[in-house]
Amino acid sequence: SGGGGGGGEGWEALAGIIEGCRRLKSPALPGFDVPNFDCAHINQLTVNEYLPGQGIGSHVDTPSAFDGCLLSLAVEGGCVMEFRRTSGGDGKKGQRKLIYLPPRSLLVLAGAARYDWEHLIVGRASDTVEGKVLPRTRRISVTLRGALAAPRDDGRPPGHLPPLQTSDFPPATTPATGTAAGARADPAATPETERLHVHAVYDAIAEQWHHTRGRRGILWPGAAAFLESLQAGSLVADVGCGDGKYFAACWTHGHFFVGSDISLPLLRTALGGTGGGRDPRQEAYDRSGASARPEVAAADCVNLPLGTGRFDAVLCVAVMHHLSTEERRIRCLSEARRVTRVGGLINVQAWAMEQEEGSKRKFAVADVFVPFAAQPRHLSRVGKGKEGGGGGNVRQPAAAYADAYEGSSLDESKGLVIFQRYCHLYREGELRRLCGLAGGLRVLEEGYESGNYYVVAEVVLM
Repeated sequence: SGGGGGGGEGWEALAGIIEGCRRLKSPALPGFDVPNFDCAHINQLTVNEYLPGQGIGSHVDTPSAFDGCLLSLAVEGGCVMEFRRTSGGDGKKGQRKLIYLPPRSLLVLAGAARYDWEHLIVGRASDTVEGKVLPRTRRISVTLRGALAAPRDDGRPPGHLPPLQTSDFPPATTPATGTAAGARADPAATPETERLHVHAVYDAIAEQWHHTRGRRGILWPGAAAFLESLQAGSLVADVGCGDGKYFAACWTHGHFFVGSDISLPLLRTALGGTGGGRDPRQEAYDRSGASARPEVAAADCVNLPLGTGRFDAVLCVAVMHHLSTEERRIRCLSEARRVTRVGGLINVQAWAMEQEEGSKRKFAVADVFVPFAAQPRHLSRVGKGKEGGGGGNVRQPAAAYADAYEGSSLDESKGLVIFQRYCHLYREGELRRLCGLAGGLRVLEEGYESGNYYVVAEVVLM
Protein backbone atom coordinates (compact mmCIF):
# COMPACT_ATOMS: atom_id res chain seq x y z
CA SER A 1 0.00 0.00 0.00
CA GLY A 2 1.18 3.52 -0.73
CA GLY A 3 1.99 5.94 2.06
CA GLY A 4 1.86 9.71 2.36
CA GLY A 5 4.25 12.18 0.87
CA GLY A 6 3.82 10.95 -2.71
CA GLY A 7 3.41 7.27 -1.91
CA GLY A 8 7.08 6.58 -1.17
CA GLU A 9 6.41 3.37 0.73
CA GLY A 10 4.37 2.01 -2.16
CA TRP A 11 7.12 2.66 -4.70
CA GLU A 12 9.68 1.08 -2.40
CA ALA A 13 7.49 -2.01 -2.14
CA LEU A 14 7.22 -2.25 -5.94
CA ALA A 15 10.96 -1.77 -6.30
CA GLY A 16 11.47 -4.60 -3.82
CA ILE A 17 9.16 -6.88 -5.81
CA ILE A 18 11.03 -6.11 -9.05
CA GLU A 19 14.43 -6.69 -7.50
CA GLY A 20 13.31 -9.94 -5.87
CA CYS A 21 11.95 -11.25 -9.18
CA ARG A 22 15.14 -10.31 -11.02
CA ARG A 23 17.06 -12.59 -8.68
CA LEU A 24 14.80 -15.61 -9.26
CA LYS A 25 16.67 -18.79 -10.07
CA SER A 26 15.34 -21.87 -11.84
CA PRO A 27 13.20 -23.58 -9.18
CA ALA A 28 13.99 -27.18 -8.28
CA LEU A 29 10.58 -28.49 -9.30
CA PRO A 30 9.75 -31.79 -11.06
CA GLY A 31 9.34 -31.20 -14.79
CA PHE A 32 10.72 -27.63 -14.66
CA ASP A 33 13.49 -27.80 -17.23
CA VAL A 34 13.88 -24.40 -18.88
CA PRO A 35 17.29 -23.77 -20.46
CA ASN A 36 18.85 -20.40 -19.68
CA PHE A 37 16.11 -19.50 -17.21
CA ASP A 38 16.81 -15.87 -16.39
CA CYS A 39 14.67 -13.08 -14.96
CA ALA A 40 17.51 -10.60 -14.55
CA HIS A 41 16.32 -8.46 -17.48
CA ILE A 42 12.87 -7.64 -16.04
CA ASN A 43 12.37 -3.93 -16.71
CA GLN A 44 8.60 -3.48 -17.13
CA LEU A 45 5.75 -3.71 -14.64
CA THR A 46 1.99 -3.56 -15.19
CA VAL A 47 -0.58 -3.32 -12.40
CA ASN A 48 -3.90 -4.94 -13.36
CA GLU A 49 -7.29 -4.61 -11.68
CA TYR A 50 -10.10 -7.09 -12.39
CA LEU A 51 -13.53 -6.53 -10.86
CA PRO A 52 -15.85 -9.53 -10.41
CA GLY A 53 -17.14 -10.55 -13.83
CA GLN A 54 -14.17 -9.14 -15.73
CA GLY A 55 -11.50 -11.17 -17.53
CA ILE A 56 -8.96 -10.98 -20.34
CA GLY A 57 -8.97 -12.67 -23.75
CA SER A 58 -6.75 -15.54 -24.84
CA HIS A 59 -3.25 -14.39 -25.79
CA VAL A 60 0.50 -14.94 -25.71
CA ASP A 61 2.47 -11.89 -24.60
CA THR A 62 4.09 -10.66 -27.83
CA PRO A 63 7.51 -12.35 -28.24
CA SER A 64 8.78 -9.46 -30.38
CA ALA A 65 8.06 -7.03 -27.54
CA PHE A 66 8.93 -9.13 -24.47
CA ASP A 67 11.49 -11.89 -24.03
CA GLY A 68 12.42 -14.36 -21.34
CA CYS A 69 10.11 -15.26 -18.51
CA LEU A 70 6.88 -13.60 -17.50
CA LEU A 71 5.85 -13.25 -13.85
CA SER A 72 2.41 -12.53 -12.44
CA LEU A 73 2.01 -11.80 -8.74
CA ALA A 74 -1.53 -12.04 -7.31
CA VAL A 75 -1.55 -9.22 -4.77
CA GLU A 76 -5.26 -9.39 -3.94
CA GLY A 77 -8.07 -11.74 -4.96
CA GLY A 78 -7.85 -15.14 -6.62
CA CYS A 79 -9.12 -16.53 -9.94
CA VAL A 80 -8.82 -19.45 -12.34
CA MET A 81 -6.51 -18.87 -15.30
CA GLU A 82 -7.02 -21.04 -18.38
CA PHE A 83 -4.14 -22.21 -20.57
CA ARG A 84 -4.49 -23.50 -24.15
CA ARG A 85 -1.69 -25.07 -26.12
CA THR A 86 -1.36 -23.45 -29.55
CA SER A 87 1.92 -24.92 -30.83
CA GLY A 88 4.48 -27.62 -30.23
CA GLY A 89 5.64 -30.59 -32.23
CA ASP A 90 4.45 -33.34 -29.91
CA GLY A 91 0.90 -33.55 -31.24
CA LYS A 92 -0.58 -32.01 -28.11
CA LYS A 93 -1.90 -28.80 -29.69
CA GLY A 94 -5.32 -27.91 -28.29
CA GLN A 95 -4.68 -29.07 -24.74
CA ARG A 96 -6.42 -27.06 -21.99
CA LYS A 97 -5.42 -26.62 -18.37
CA LEU A 98 -7.15 -24.68 -15.61
CA ILE A 99 -5.00 -23.36 -12.76
CA TYR A 100 -6.30 -21.56 -9.69
CA LEU A 101 -4.13 -18.58 -8.73
CA PRO A 102 -4.83 -17.78 -5.06
CA PRO A 103 -3.99 -14.41 -3.46
CA ARG A 104 -0.28 -13.89 -2.78
CA SER A 105 0.73 -16.50 -5.37
CA LEU A 106 3.41 -16.03 -8.02
CA LEU A 107 2.90 -17.41 -11.53
CA VAL A 108 6.09 -17.99 -13.56
CA LEU A 109 5.75 -18.50 -17.33
CA ALA A 110 8.93 -19.60 -19.07
CA GLY A 111 9.94 -21.86 -21.93
CA ALA A 112 7.01 -23.71 -23.52
CA ALA A 113 4.54 -22.26 -21.01
CA ARG A 114 5.56 -18.79 -22.16
CA TYR A 115 5.52 -19.34 -25.94
CA ASP A 116 3.47 -22.46 -26.77
CA TRP A 117 0.44 -21.83 -24.54
CA GLU A 118 -2.06 -18.98 -24.62
CA HIS A 119 -3.53 -17.86 -21.32
CA LEU A 120 -6.80 -16.12 -20.46
CA ILE A 121 -9.13 -15.29 -17.60
CA VAL A 122 -12.78 -15.93 -18.37
CA GLY A 123 -14.99 -13.04 -17.22
CA ARG A 124 -17.37 -14.45 -14.62
CA ALA A 125 -18.49 -13.80 -11.05
CA SER A 126 -17.16 -17.03 -9.51
CA ASP A 127 -14.84 -19.98 -10.09
CA THR A 128 -15.36 -23.63 -9.28
CA VAL A 129 -12.25 -25.15 -7.69
CA GLU A 130 -12.27 -28.81 -6.62
CA GLY A 131 -16.05 -28.78 -6.51
CA LYS A 132 -16.29 -25.62 -4.42
CA VAL A 133 -17.73 -22.37 -5.81
CA LEU A 134 -15.47 -19.41 -4.97
CA PRO A 135 -17.04 -15.98 -5.54
CA ARG A 136 -14.60 -13.57 -7.11
CA THR A 137 -13.58 -10.38 -5.38
CA ARG A 138 -11.56 -7.51 -6.75
CA ARG A 139 -8.30 -8.93 -8.10
CA ILE A 140 -5.07 -6.94 -8.21
CA SER A 141 -2.11 -8.49 -10.00
CA VAL A 142 1.34 -7.27 -10.94
CA THR A 143 2.82 -8.49 -14.24
CA LEU A 144 6.60 -8.27 -14.74
CA ARG A 145 8.34 -8.71 -18.09
CA GLY A 146 11.51 -7.92 -19.98
CA ALA A 147 10.63 -5.29 -22.61
CA LEU A 148 12.67 -5.23 -25.82
CA ALA A 149 13.92 -2.22 -27.73
CA ALA A 150 13.08 -1.60 -31.39
CA PRO A 151 14.55 -3.98 -34.01
CA ARG A 152 18.08 -3.14 -35.08
CA ASP A 153 18.79 -1.92 -38.60
CA ASP A 154 21.61 -4.47 -39.00
CA GLY A 155 19.32 -7.43 -38.37
CA ARG A 156 20.80 -8.39 -35.00
CA PRO A 157 18.36 -9.33 -32.21
CA PRO A 158 17.09 -6.29 -30.32
CA GLY A 159 18.40 -5.62 -26.87
CA HIS A 160 16.38 -4.72 -23.81
CA LEU A 161 15.01 -1.26 -23.27
CA PRO A 162 17.46 0.81 -21.23
CA PRO A 163 16.41 1.93 -17.74
CA LEU A 164 14.46 5.16 -17.62
CA GLN A 165 14.99 7.47 -14.67
CA THR A 166 12.47 10.29 -14.30
CA SER A 167 10.72 12.34 -11.66
CA ASP A 168 7.60 12.61 -13.83
CA PHE A 169 4.57 10.47 -13.18
CA PRO A 170 3.39 8.84 -15.30
CA PRO A 171 6.79 8.55 -17.03
CA ALA A 172 6.90 10.21 -20.44
CA THR A 173 8.75 8.28 -23.15
CA THR A 174 9.20 8.78 -26.89
CA PRO A 175 9.37 5.98 -29.49
CA ALA A 176 12.81 4.98 -30.66
CA THR A 177 13.95 6.08 -34.09
CA GLY A 178 12.78 3.78 -36.85
CA THR A 179 9.88 2.22 -34.93
CA ALA A 180 6.43 1.87 -36.34
CA ALA A 181 4.92 4.09 -33.68
CA GLY A 182 1.42 5.12 -34.66
CA ALA A 183 1.08 2.27 -37.15
CA ARG A 184 -2.39 0.71 -37.12
CA ALA A 185 -3.69 -2.68 -38.09
CA ASP A 186 -5.92 -2.91 -41.16
CA PRO A 187 -9.44 -2.07 -39.88
CA ALA A 188 -10.89 -4.52 -42.39
CA ALA A 189 -9.01 -7.41 -40.74
CA THR A 190 -10.90 -9.16 -37.93
CA PRO A 191 -9.07 -8.97 -34.58
CA GLU A 192 -8.74 -12.18 -32.58
CA THR A 193 -11.00 -10.80 -29.86
CA GLU A 194 -13.89 -10.43 -32.30
CA ARG A 195 -13.20 -13.73 -34.03
CA LEU A 196 -13.31 -15.66 -30.77
CA HIS A 197 -15.70 -13.62 -28.64
CA VAL A 198 -18.16 -12.29 -31.24
CA HIS A 199 -18.22 -14.29 -34.47
CA ALA A 200 -17.65 -17.72 -32.93
CA VAL A 201 -20.06 -17.01 -30.08
CA TYR A 202 -22.99 -16.02 -32.29
CA ASP A 203 -22.32 -18.94 -34.61
CA ALA A 204 -22.57 -21.25 -31.60
CA ILE A 205 -25.63 -19.71 -29.92
CA ALA A 206 -27.61 -18.85 -33.08
CA GLU A 207 -30.37 -21.40 -32.50
CA GLN A 208 -30.96 -20.41 -28.89
CA TRP A 209 -30.67 -16.70 -29.72
CA HIS A 210 -33.42 -17.04 -32.32
CA HIS A 211 -35.53 -19.24 -30.06
CA THR A 212 -35.39 -16.96 -27.01
CA ARG A 213 -34.99 -13.48 -28.53
CA GLY A 214 -35.64 -13.17 -32.24
CA ARG A 215 -38.95 -15.01 -32.30
CA ARG A 216 -40.40 -12.72 -29.62
CA GLY A 217 -40.15 -9.88 -32.11
CA ILE A 218 -39.23 -7.27 -29.48
CA LEU A 219 -37.70 -4.30 -31.33
CA TRP A 220 -35.71 -1.37 -30.03
CA PRO A 221 -38.30 1.46 -30.11
CA GLY A 222 -36.08 4.00 -31.85
CA ALA A 223 -35.17 1.56 -34.62
CA ALA A 224 -38.82 0.67 -35.19
CA ALA A 225 -39.77 4.36 -35.31
CA PHE A 226 -36.94 5.02 -37.78
CA LEU A 227 -38.25 2.39 -40.20
CA GLU A 228 -41.79 3.74 -39.84
CA SER A 229 -40.59 7.26 -40.68
CA LEU A 230 -39.11 6.23 -44.03
CA GLN A 231 -41.07 6.71 -47.22
CA ALA A 232 -42.86 3.54 -48.27
CA GLY A 233 -40.90 1.60 -50.85
CA SER A 234 -37.50 2.62 -49.45
CA LEU A 235 -34.56 0.32 -50.05
CA VAL A 236 -33.03 -0.46 -46.63
CA ALA A 237 -29.74 -2.16 -45.77
CA ASP A 238 -30.08 -3.97 -42.42
CA VAL A 239 -26.40 -4.22 -41.48
CA GLY A 240 -25.91 -6.88 -38.82
CA CYS A 241 -29.43 -8.21 -39.24
CA GLY A 242 -28.83 -11.37 -37.20
CA ASP A 243 -31.91 -13.59 -37.39
CA GLY A 244 -33.89 -10.82 -39.10
CA LYS A 245 -36.08 -9.52 -36.32
CA TYR A 246 -36.44 -6.14 -38.06
CA PHE A 247 -37.61 -7.75 -41.30
CA ALA A 248 -41.21 -7.63 -40.02
CA ALA A 249 -41.08 -3.85 -39.60
CA CYS A 250 -39.65 -3.47 -43.11
CA TRP A 251 -42.40 -5.60 -44.62
CA THR A 252 -45.11 -3.86 -42.57
CA HIS A 253 -44.09 -0.40 -43.80
CA GLY A 254 -43.70 -1.49 -47.42
CA HIS A 255 -39.93 -1.31 -47.65
CA PHE A 256 -37.53 -3.44 -49.66
CA PHE A 257 -34.41 -4.55 -47.82
CA VAL A 258 -31.19 -6.51 -47.90
CA GLY A 259 -29.99 -8.01 -44.64
CA SER A 260 -26.36 -8.83 -43.95
CA ASP A 261 -24.59 -10.48 -41.04
CA ILE A 262 -21.23 -12.12 -40.36
CA SER A 263 -22.91 -15.19 -38.80
CA LEU A 264 -24.16 -17.80 -41.27
CA PRO A 265 -26.01 -19.78 -38.57
CA LEU A 266 -27.96 -16.65 -37.60
CA LEU A 267 -28.79 -15.95 -41.25
CA ARG A 268 -30.03 -19.51 -41.64
CA THR A 269 -32.58 -18.90 -38.87
CA ALA A 270 -33.79 -15.92 -40.90
CA LEU A 271 -34.11 -18.07 -44.02
CA GLY A 272 -35.35 -21.30 -42.54
CA GLY A 273 -38.95 -20.27 -41.96
CA THR A 274 -40.38 -18.89 -38.75
CA GLY A 275 -43.05 -21.45 -38.06
CA GLY A 276 -46.01 -19.11 -38.53
CA GLY A 277 -48.47 -18.43 -35.74
CA ARG A 278 -47.38 -15.88 -33.18
CA ASP A 279 -44.09 -15.00 -34.86
CA PRO A 280 -44.46 -11.35 -35.98
CA ARG A 281 -42.00 -11.85 -38.83
CA GLN A 282 -44.14 -14.58 -40.35
CA GLU A 283 -47.34 -12.57 -39.97
CA ALA A 284 -45.79 -9.51 -41.62
CA TYR A 285 -44.29 -11.67 -44.36
CA ASP A 286 -47.67 -13.27 -45.12
CA ARG A 287 -49.35 -9.86 -45.38
CA SER A 288 -46.60 -8.37 -47.55
CA GLY A 289 -46.80 -10.74 -50.51
CA ALA A 290 -43.02 -10.62 -50.62
CA SER A 291 -40.82 -12.99 -52.58
CA ALA A 292 -40.13 -16.53 -51.43
CA ARG A 293 -37.60 -15.52 -48.81
CA PRO A 294 -35.70 -12.49 -47.46
CA GLU A 295 -32.71 -11.14 -49.37
CA VAL A 296 -29.72 -11.73 -47.13
CA ALA A 297 -25.95 -11.91 -47.54
CA ALA A 298 -23.14 -13.13 -45.31
CA ALA A 299 -20.91 -10.08 -44.91
CA ASP A 300 -18.75 -8.14 -42.48
CA CYS A 301 -20.09 -4.72 -41.52
CA VAL A 302 -16.68 -3.16 -42.28
CA ASN A 303 -16.59 -4.57 -45.81
CA LEU A 304 -20.09 -4.66 -47.29
CA PRO A 305 -20.66 -6.35 -50.68
CA LEU A 306 -23.24 -3.69 -51.59
CA GLY A 307 -23.24 -1.09 -54.33
CA THR A 308 -22.20 2.49 -53.63
CA GLY A 309 -25.08 4.91 -53.13
CA ARG A 310 -27.75 2.26 -53.78
CA PHE A 311 -29.75 2.43 -50.53
CA ASP A 312 -32.18 4.96 -49.12
CA ALA A 313 -31.39 4.03 -45.54
CA VAL A 314 -29.14 1.86 -43.38
CA LEU A 315 -30.19 0.27 -40.10
CA CYS A 316 -27.34 -0.86 -37.85
CA VAL A 317 -28.60 -2.07 -34.47
CA ALA A 318 -26.54 -3.83 -31.77
CA VAL A 319 -23.55 -4.19 -34.11
CA MET A 320 -21.04 -1.47 -33.31
CA HIS A 321 -20.73 -2.48 -29.66
CA HIS A 322 -19.09 -5.69 -30.92
CA LEU A 323 -16.29 -3.85 -32.77
CA SER A 324 -13.13 -3.84 -30.68
CA THR A 325 -11.17 -0.88 -32.12
CA GLU A 326 -12.08 2.70 -32.93
CA GLU A 327 -10.71 2.27 -36.45
CA ARG A 328 -13.19 -0.54 -37.12
CA ARG A 329 -16.07 1.51 -35.68
CA ILE A 330 -15.19 4.36 -38.03
CA ARG A 331 -14.84 1.92 -40.91
CA CYS A 332 -18.33 0.52 -40.18
CA LEU A 333 -19.83 4.02 -40.32
CA SER A 334 -17.88 4.79 -43.49
CA GLU A 335 -19.24 1.66 -45.17
CA ALA A 336 -22.79 2.55 -44.12
CA ARG A 337 -22.28 6.02 -45.62
CA ARG A 338 -20.80 4.57 -48.81
CA VAL A 339 -23.78 2.36 -49.63
CA THR A 340 -26.34 5.10 -48.86
CA ARG A 341 -27.33 7.76 -51.39
CA VAL A 342 -26.77 11.43 -50.65
CA GLY A 343 -29.76 12.57 -48.60
CA GLY A 344 -30.31 9.03 -47.28
CA LEU A 345 -30.39 8.22 -43.58
CA ILE A 346 -28.38 5.99 -41.25
CA ASN A 347 -29.62 4.79 -37.87
CA VAL A 348 -27.01 3.33 -35.49
CA GLN A 349 -27.77 1.99 -32.02
CA ALA A 350 -25.36 0.42 -29.53
CA TRP A 351 -25.12 -0.41 -25.84
CA ALA A 352 -24.47 2.45 -23.46
CA MET A 353 -21.99 2.57 -20.61
CA GLU A 354 -24.75 4.10 -18.50
CA GLN A 355 -27.49 1.55 -17.86
CA GLU A 356 -30.95 2.33 -16.52
CA GLU A 357 -31.74 2.12 -12.83
CA GLY A 358 -32.80 -1.40 -11.99
CA SER A 359 -30.93 -2.95 -14.92
CA LYS A 360 -29.17 -6.25 -14.23
CA ARG A 361 -26.17 -4.98 -16.18
CA LYS A 362 -23.74 -2.58 -14.54
CA PHE A 363 -20.51 -1.67 -16.31
CA ALA A 364 -17.40 -0.28 -14.68
CA VAL A 365 -15.27 -0.08 -17.84
CA ALA A 366 -15.98 0.49 -21.52
CA ASP A 367 -14.67 -2.84 -22.86
CA VAL A 368 -16.11 -5.95 -21.25
CA PHE A 369 -16.99 -9.60 -21.74
CA VAL A 370 -20.71 -10.24 -21.24
CA PRO A 371 -21.62 -13.88 -20.47
CA PHE A 372 -24.29 -15.78 -22.41
CA ALA A 373 -25.58 -18.98 -20.79
CA ALA A 374 -26.29 -21.57 -23.49
CA GLN A 375 -28.31 -24.73 -23.05
CA PRO A 376 -26.49 -27.75 -24.52
CA ARG A 377 -29.60 -28.88 -26.41
CA HIS A 378 -29.30 -25.79 -28.62
CA LEU A 379 -25.63 -26.45 -29.46
CA SER A 380 -24.50 -28.68 -32.29
CA ARG A 381 -20.77 -29.17 -31.90
CA VAL A 382 -19.31 -31.86 -29.65
CA GLY A 383 -15.67 -32.83 -29.61
CA LYS A 384 -14.69 -36.31 -30.77
CA GLY A 385 -15.48 -38.87 -28.12
CA LYS A 386 -17.25 -36.31 -25.90
CA GLU A 387 -20.88 -36.98 -26.64
CA GLY A 388 -21.59 -37.17 -22.92
CA GLY A 389 -23.41 -39.89 -21.08
CA GLY A 390 -26.97 -40.96 -20.57
CA GLY A 391 -28.89 -41.26 -17.38
CA GLY A 392 -30.29 -37.74 -17.57
CA ASN A 393 -27.20 -36.15 -16.06
CA VAL A 394 -27.17 -32.70 -17.66
CA ARG A 395 -23.74 -31.78 -16.30
CA GLN A 396 -21.86 -34.43 -18.28
CA PRO A 397 -22.97 -33.33 -21.78
CA ALA A 398 -22.62 -29.69 -20.77
CA ALA A 399 -19.00 -30.35 -19.85
CA ALA A 400 -18.43 -31.99 -23.25
CA TYR A 401 -19.86 -28.98 -25.06
CA ALA A 402 -17.80 -26.57 -22.95
CA ASP A 403 -14.69 -28.47 -24.05
CA ALA A 404 -15.79 -28.42 -27.70
CA TYR A 405 -16.23 -24.64 -27.99
CA GLU A 406 -13.11 -22.51 -27.71
CA GLY A 407 -13.50 -19.66 -25.26
CA SER A 408 -16.43 -21.24 -23.40
CA SER A 409 -16.62 -22.50 -19.84
CA LEU A 410 -18.91 -24.71 -17.78
CA ASP A 411 -21.43 -23.62 -15.17
CA GLU A 412 -21.38 -26.94 -13.36
CA SER A 413 -24.18 -26.11 -10.94
CA LYS A 414 -26.68 -25.38 -13.73
CA GLY A 415 -25.36 -27.60 -16.52
CA LEU A 416 -24.92 -24.62 -18.86
CA VAL A 417 -22.18 -23.63 -21.29
CA ILE A 418 -21.03 -20.04 -20.74
CA PHE A 419 -19.84 -18.01 -23.72
CA GLN A 420 -18.17 -14.63 -23.31
CA ARG A 421 -19.30 -11.91 -25.74
CA TYR A 422 -17.00 -8.95 -26.27
CA CYS A 423 -18.79 -5.59 -26.01
CA HIS A 424 -17.67 -1.97 -26.16
CA LEU A 425 -19.95 0.32 -24.16
CA TYR A 426 -20.51 3.79 -25.59
CA ARG A 427 -20.47 7.01 -23.65
CA GLU A 428 -22.67 10.01 -24.32
CA GLY A 429 -21.57 11.79 -27.51
CA GLU A 430 -19.23 8.99 -28.65
CA LEU A 431 -21.36 7.94 -31.63
CA ARG A 432 -21.63 11.58 -32.78
CA ARG A 433 -17.85 11.94 -32.52
CA LEU A 434 -17.30 8.79 -34.59
CA CYS A 435 -19.71 10.07 -37.25
CA GLY A 436 -17.55 13.17 -37.49
CA LEU A 437 -14.40 11.08 -37.91
CA ALA A 438 -16.06 8.94 -40.61
CA GLY A 439 -16.91 12.11 -42.57
CA GLY A 440 -19.75 12.87 -44.96
CA LEU A 441 -22.42 12.53 -42.25
CA ARG A 442 -24.61 15.15 -40.56
CA VAL A 443 -26.09 14.00 -37.27
CA LEU A 444 -29.78 14.91 -37.21
CA GLU A 445 -30.70 13.26 -33.95
CA GLU A 446 -28.99 11.53 -31.06
CA GLY A 447 -30.28 10.17 -27.80
CA TYR A 448 -30.55 7.42 -25.21
CA GLU A 449 -33.20 4.76 -24.77
CA SER A 450 -33.43 1.49 -22.89
CA GLY A 451 -29.72 1.30 -22.08
CA ASN A 452 -28.56 2.25 -25.59
CA TYR A 453 -27.24 5.33 -27.37
CA TYR A 454 -28.36 6.05 -30.92
CA VAL A 455 -27.76 8.50 -33.75
CA VAL A 456 -29.69 9.27 -36.91
CA ALA A 457 -27.39 10.78 -39.52
CA GLU A 458 -27.94 12.10 -43.04
CA VAL A 459 -25.46 11.32 -45.79
CA VAL A 460 -24.22 14.63 -47.19
CA LEU A 461 -21.18 13.37 -49.09
CA MET A 462 -20.41 9.90 -50.42
